[in-house]
Amino acid sequence: MALRDVEKAIQHGREVIDTHFELVSQHEIYTRYTIIDPIIRALGWETHNPDECEVEYQRGKQGRVDYALFNRKYDPVILIEAKRLDKRAIDFERQVAGYARGIKDGRCVLTDGQEWRIYDLSKRGRFKNKHVTTVDISEEGTKQTAQTLNRELSKRNWW
Repeated sequence: MALRDVEKAIQHGREVIDTHFELVSQHEIYTRYTIIDPIIRALGWETHNPDECEVEYQRGKQGRVDYALFNRKYDPVILIEAKRLDKRAIDFERQVAGYARGIKDGRCVLTDGQEWRIYDLSKRGRFKNKHVTTVDISEEGTKQTAQTLNRELSKRNWW
């Protein structure tokens, strides 16, 4: 997918936040369906294709992560944990660290749709030290945000 598609998905997410904040902040599923899914698809991932994406992916004893995105070898390379809009994502860092345990390469994302916290799983050390960037789709420029999400999470980089 083109960078322009990511920009459009970000703009759509902003519009959802601006016009339907009350609804989207009530349930995680609304946040996923209206904001997160369109951005994942704009990044090139086919959320309906089990070869590329599995929702509610079981990570052993750690539980189920909301999305697992796979490379061609069916190794999970991006894990995305979603929270309902306005549910401070940083408060769930320990939960996401558990999901990421054992993955040596890839990215882990913690998002409420608006804020996207991205972790580089190839970095050594404590999970909080793996944090590489945070973008807020409502606060930052659309082009800059799209470039960051594309650089870190685009299917082209992992497939």
